[in-house]
Amino acid sequence: MFYNAVKTLVKGFYYSRFKVRVIGEDRIPATGPVLICSNHSSEYDPPLIAINVKREMSFFAKSELFKIPVLGFLISHLNAIPVDRGKGDRAALKKSVEKLKEGNMLLIFPEGGRNKSGTLKDLQQGASFMAVKSGAAIVPAAIKGNYDRKKGITLIFGKPIDTKALTEQGKNRKEITEILREDINNLLISETIT
Repeated sequence: MFYNAVKTLVKGFYYSRFKVRVIGEDRIPATGPVLICSNHSSEYDPPLIAINVKREMSFFAKSELFKIPVLGFLISHLNAIPVDRGKGDRAALKKSVEKLKEGNMLLIFPEGGRNKSGTLKDLQQGASFMAVKSGAAIVPAAIKGNYDRKKGITLIFGKPIDTKALTEQGKNRKEITEILREDINNLLISETIT
């Protein structure tokens, strides 16, 4: 209830302030464990994805944000998972795998932080680790453009990656991460998406 109320308010703000275009939202599985993995260049990115997905999702947030009175309350009620950045936070990884095994959806930015270069960096293997451990599908996503009224921002969802099938074919986490990187990169550089 709270999640959906906040989502409606934020969606109203985004669509009144920015020119937003969304492609491929029908590619996101309606049920089961799903990891949405996207490039990340702005603090506006997480809400952009959350408001354009029908399902509730969890996401990672820096643990220090939970200590800020109003913000901490807000993000904890919006399914945020606290993570200690800069170190391998096993508790956050364990919690995320548990949420996925329960059939939930999780948003992750596998570059490991914001990247304003316009070129996708090498991805960390956390997403493929969580997907393999939980059996989750990975949906690659790309955010293109600018958060303004004139040029606009485009959010593109790609075809889900079946990590179970890839694991059965003998693909390891590094290889799955490379497939994900290629998929996100293709979404970023493609001029037309079908």
